[in-house]
Amino acid sequence: MKKIKFLGSVALFALLSTSAFALKIGDITEDWVKNFNSQADEISNGFDDFSKQLAAAVPQAATQQNVWSDAYIGQLISLPPHLGGGVNIGFTHIDTSGLKQAIEALQLDDIDIKSSYYFPVFTADLRIGGILLPFDFDIAVMKTGKMSTSQFGADLDVDLLTVGMDVRYALFKGGLIMPKISVGAGYFYNQGTFGVSSDYAKANVDYKVHTMYLQAQVSKKFLFVTPFVGLRGLVSKADNTWDWAYSGAYADQIETVAGTLGAKVKDNGSYKTDSFDFNAIQPQIFAGVGVNFFVLDFTLSITADLRHITDDGLWSGAASLRLSL
Repeated sequence: MKKIKFLGSVALFALLSTSAFALKIGDITEDWVKNFNSQADEISNGFDDFSKQLAAAVPQAATQQNVWSDAYIGQLISLPPHLGGGVNIGFTHIDTSGLKQAIEALQLDDIDIKSSYYFPVFTADLRIGGILLPFDFDIAVMKTGKMSTSQFGADLDVDLLTVGMDVRYALFKGGLIMPKISVGAGYFYNQGTFGVSSDYAKANVDYKVHTMYLQAQVSKKFLFVTPFVGLRGLVSKADNTWDWAYSGAYADQIETVAGTLGAKVKDNGSYKTDSFDFNAIQPQIFAGVGVNFFVLDFTLSITADLRHITDDGLWSGAASLRLSL
């Protein structure tokens, strides 16, 4: 059982009864409620900050899911046909100090939240070469189901969904000396839930983020190794919401005993952008290397958000394993 303890200028004496915490009516004063609500404001401010962090981190994470070392894979109708698919795993470093503040203010002692967290993405993707024109097309999908992320720096229950696509057009197809150079555009939709709960409190943060981007990439193959580098510009719109509440018998007691004085036992809020904000473009630089053995491709990459890397430490790393022709 996770216990929630409250400390303030006026002590809150909680006595364990046979079923739940019991509050002394004499301890419930206006000063006690003021201190109690100050703590509630810390909780709400923390979740609000985390919702804003997700608005920048989720688009960054989305673009880790279809990174190929070759800037252009070739034509579908050829010998052999050019296509491939496989699995990707990526992690995006995100500032979770606001989430940590909220969990600590809720006094969920058994929930371990650090000041930063590695947001995970796991996807399957398929890329096919173009027909007639020198382009290729990729689709990537992910659905995790409910899972724990304690191994990534936070004791959270998460449920994540991603679907996205991109198309790249080859400006230079490459050759013995010349590299491959492509330009492209992509779109991702991400939604998910972060949740925590105990016998006395629960909280959820939900996000829905749309991301569009343009990119340019250069690659050059040397024997079986293909280094690459590129630039992206991202724009996104977010519909992120959060809510928290004390629950069970404890919340009932607070509402019964202190409700008339305005004690806050729950709250909710949101961070929303109604449209894509082209004044808040997230510029990225990405680079990596691919290793090819016959039809087996292994790719490692790293990405930095040039707008948020200094203040929020927003960067990502990804790896993929694919079969390709």
